[in-house]
Amino acid sequence: MQDNPSKNGFGLQKRSAATNERLLKALMERDRFLDRYPRMRTYQAEIDSLLDKSGNCQGRMAVLGTLMQGKLMEMQKELDQLAYILKQTAHSK
Repeated sequence: MQDNPSKNGFGLQKRSAATNERLLKALMERDRFLDRYPRMRTYQAEIDSLLDKSGNCQGRMAVLGTLMQGKLMEMQKELDQLAYILKQTAHSK
């Protein structure tokens, strides 16, 4: 079995100190966000669960893309409903 020098003993890619620092800052910002909006913790737990099951980095990116696409579709539906309501309101005046 050949060692992959880009992996550590935990199967994680080695990261530079700068990358680790950015990751830690991002995680701290996420925690602050969740402290401000605790109702989002359930959604974050769902995301974390899906990412844990996604395998490698490419799998995680695919999961994130799918989640984002789903939310964008939900937002488009809400926007369409709002546009319809505004149109109806404008025509009734």
